[in-house]
Amino acid sequence: MNSKISGKYLLILIAVSGLIATSVGLVTNVAGLFFNGIAEDFGILKGTVSMTLTICNIVFALGGLAAPKLLKEEHLKPLLIIGTALIAGCTALLAMCSNIYLMYALNAVRGFAAGILGFVMVTMVINNWFHANVGLATSIAMSCSGLAGALFSPVISSVIESGGWRTGYLFTAAIMAVLNLPAILFLPSLKPETKGMVPLGYQPSEKTEKKETVKEKTDAASRINMALFVMAAAYSFMGCAATALPQHFPSIAGSYELAASVGALMLSICMVANSLGKIVLGALADKFGSRMSLLLYCALTIGATVVLMLVPTTLGMYIGAGLYGLVYALGTVGVVMITKDTFGLENYSRTYPTISLAGTIANALFSSVIGFMYDLSGNYVPTLILMLVMLGLNTFIIISLYSRKKAA
Repeated sequence: MNSKISGKYLLILIAVSGLIATSVGLVTNVAGLFFNGIAEDFGILKGTVSMTLTICNIVFALGGLAAPKLLKEEHLKPLLIIGTALIAGCTALLAMCSNIYLMYALNAVRGFAAGILGFVMVTMVINNWFHANVGLATSIAMSCSGLAGALFSPVISSVIESGGWRTGYLFTAAIMAVLNLPAILFLPSLKPETKGMVPLGYQPSEKTEKKETVKEKTDAASRINMALFVMAAAYSFMGCAATALPQHFPSIAGSYELAASVGALMLSICMVANSLGKIVLGALADKFGSRMSLLLYCALTIGATVVLMLVPTTLGMYIGAGLYGLVYALGTVGVVMITKDTFGLENYSRTYPTISLAGTIANALFSSVIGFMYDLSGNYVPTLILMLVMLGLNTFIIISLYSRKKAA
């Protein structure tokens, strides 16, 4: 069967990419654009306003945990419609708020809805609908979180500058509704079998060579090796903790007495590598396997960290930032690959939400931890050493998990 992503499969990929662009790209990645205007209008600290994003991210993770229980075939369309209405509707209502506490409540609601329509649902759909090119499809969808932020941030910023933050929220809500529309219209089901179709690239011989009884499938789904689960969760925690570092690139450049423009360009280079790196990782995984591709990315990010620590020049910072941007692929696409390869599709919906939650907590936690480490030491060397340790441990985890899988 043709494994080219086209026709119905292309529409499904567009649909889930729109869901990621909305639930992550627009719900969280552009949130900071509104902080200054809200703080000035309400006469409160920016930190108080930024709590809206913290609440949103925490509840997003809870929505991901609830997703497997809610995502049933008969519930798919209602969830897409209701979830979109809550995400876009609450964003529009933020434009009408007169106090920060109402904003906290609205961000909790839209965060929960985004968690249900976000990573868990999207990766479940891709794993069910794509047998061939599953790595590429996953990475394309995941990259849309960064692409949406990169594409729409300047537009939304311009709207806020000309019309105020309230107009900015209304404009963002409209974009969210449009981006989710393909999923409402073109996502037919969670599994292709429901519609009498097969996954992309499915070969009947692959299923008939080794038949499983219903009992064997049930037994497989009930068995989750706790040691492997802890290792996968640890990988997610450390991989996502490492993604907190790029937000400190401007400060790292400043600590080396480089121009402020160097730090800003470092962040831009890193975000480009973030989006492209996810797509490349998926393509590499489809061609060479997840293990080799993940190990290559770990080696490159370890090298990037060494460059950031030992080559404090403008060129060194740009090279380090570009290579370090690949860490985002390790923390998103890598977590999906490891979860699916370690526990199988039958256990994916049971394990991925919790494993992903460990990463969400780590990213939120380390955004502050890195700042405190700088305050205590006066430089970023201890932080960069910690990043090296975590990336090294993740390399060990990848080798261990895939070695166990091969032995089994």
